[in-house]
Parts: sequence; C-alpha cells; structure tokens
Amino acid sequence: MYTFEPDEIDTQRAAHQALLQGCEGGERKQKRIGNLGEIAFERFCREYLPVEMWTWMNEEAIRRCNPESFSSYDFEVFGYEVDVKTSRDISAFKPGALVEADSDDDIIVMVWHRDNEDELILVGWEWVKSLTTKVEMDEEYTGDTPAKLEPISMNQMNELIDLGPNTAHLNQIPENPFTPGDRVEKIEDHQGDPAVVIEVLPPETEASIYGNTMTEEAVNVAFPPHLDEGPGDWKTIDAGKLASYCDDQDIRMYTYKHSNLEFAKE
Repeated sequence: MYTFEPDEIDTQRAAHQALLQGCEGGERKQKRIGNLGEIAFERFCREYLPVEMWTWMNEEAIRRCNPESFSSYDFEVFGYEVDVKTSRDISAFKPGALVEADSDDDIIVMVWHRDNEDELILVGWEWVKSLTTKVEMDEEYTGDTPAKLEPISMNQMNELIDLGPNTAHLNQIPENPFTPGDRVEKIEDHQGDPAVVIEVLPPETEASIYGNTMTEEAVNVAFPPHLDEGPGDWKTIDAGKLASYCDDQDIRMYTYKHSNLEFAKE
C-alpha cells in the first residue's frame, strides 16, 4: 500500500483551507483530512503517472487556501473524473457508502487517514460503475455477504494498470530545494534584503518571466517592503499560510527560476 506523511506545510494548508471554506466542528475536521487525502494522491500521481496524463483540479485552491476555486471533482486522470474519498472510518469504503456519497464521477480513490500519526494510506480505487454493480448485487443477495462484496479496503491495493496505461515508478518529485518561509537571494547581483519564498510552483507549471516561458522549476517570492504593507505582521504567519495571505491582500510576488536563487547568507 502507498503511504504518505504530510509535512508541516501540507498540514497547515489543509487546516487553513478548511477554515476558510467556512466549515465548523466535525465538518472542518473532515474537510482537513479530505484536503490531506488529495495531497497524498497528488504525490502518488507524481511518483507513478506521467504529469501530462493527470491534473489536480484543486492544486492552486489548496496551495493558496482559496475555497472559491474548488472543482466538482478532484483530479482528472487519463481523461476520467476522479474523486478522492478520505476517511478515518474504514467502513466508509464499503461500496454502498461510496455510491451513496458520490455516484457522479468515473473513479473513486480511497484514502485511509490514521488518526494518531496523521498518516495517510492509499488503499485503492474503483470504477463507480463497478461499485454500482456491486451494490445492486448486494441488494439481491440474501445471507452472508460474499467475499467479493467485502469492503474494498480489506483487499490488496489495485495494480497500477487498473488505473490506466503508462504507469511506472517515475519519481517526478520536484528538485526545488526551497520551501515557503525560506529566505533567499539571487545568486548573482543581489541587492537589498533577502526575499521570502511564498510558494513553490509544481514542476510542470509553465511560469513565465517577461513573456518568456520558463523551462525550470519556479518559486514565487515576495520582498519584505511589500509584505510590510499588509495589515498583519507577516513574520508571525505560518509558512504554509503565506501564499493565502499574499493572495488575499494582493501582495506582489515575483517568479524566479529556483536555479537562480540560493539560501540567504545570514
């Protein structure tokens, strides 16, 4: 099974987006782990599926904690609509529960959240049509539930080929060494205070500088004088929330190739 442990930036963004979504109480907790489930599946896709074959619909929304950008489904993989279901309760992955919660997408991905460790386990995926068939069979069946209708989570994880063609261990993890909150400066001709890394863009993002498309991984940074113009003390904001803060307050950010930057000498 594929396991994923979110880092501090992931956990901060997942929680903050749930807050800005307007969720409260138990609903907010569920939204938080739902966000973590999407982050986990994005990492799985990045490791095993060609980046041109999948799209995370909510990538920018979670990166900037923007509830207004959310799509009706979470991913598009090989042209199919994919919804990620994350739960602490393994019984939520029974066919009937999955179909009742969402029958509009093509594929449902199941992610189990382990409470104490904040660890996520990708337990498998299933076509919605297959789930619907299983539910219909279950309704007609009397007596003990046969093995083939047991919760999917109790079975071995799917083979990669079940999700689609061209799957392999690609390991398309970003090479960018920076994370939000890092202080950086240009390798050559740097002047003034160090900049602050606000967000690291996905490697496949076609960022541009002065109209020219970049061919390397990029980061967005902001400079202290611009950050000081905001209403709050940006130095006290969690690093994972900086992108949300700059987006909300229209603080200007600048895009750089990561190879043109280095950690500030402080």
